[in-house]
Amino acid sequence: MGFDAQGFLDRYAGAYNDRNPEGMRNFFDLADERFAVFEDFTGELIDGEAYSAMLEAAFDATGRMSFELLRCDDFGGIAVLHAIQRIVFEDEEEGIGEARIRATLWIKTGEGTPRVVSAHFSAVPAAVEECGMGGCGCVGHKGED
Repeated sequence: MGFDAQGFLDRYAGAYNDRNPEGMRNFFDLADERFAVFEDFTGELIDGEAYSAMLEAAFDATGRMSFELLRCDDFGGIAVLHAIQRIVFEDEEEGIGEARIRATLWIKTGEGTPRVVSAHFSAVPAAVEECGMGGCGCVGHKGED
């Protein structure tokens, strides 16, 4: 039986939606010396200790998280997962807002419970001008010079 990428993402989102920082920590191999998360929002490369502390903020979160799995390649012991993470926020004054985040996760799958050892999170760019490739969100030329 192979790695269940969508199930992994659904369980992670469930831990966030339950406001369970300890449950979220279980999805990351924070003790692995290779652990690193890069978030474009901060421009920082975050180690396991710092990321563990950041996950504590989930307790006070107000949004609901879900994932859209784009692709997962399992290389027998490590899986590379690409997804869109969505967090929907509801505010009485502001209404409903949504954050869309590109997530690339390197997950150890070969030893025990699958856990993220490295990740990259970045904002999905707003489409200023569609590039003609089916709404990919990129900005660029359509062959005009």
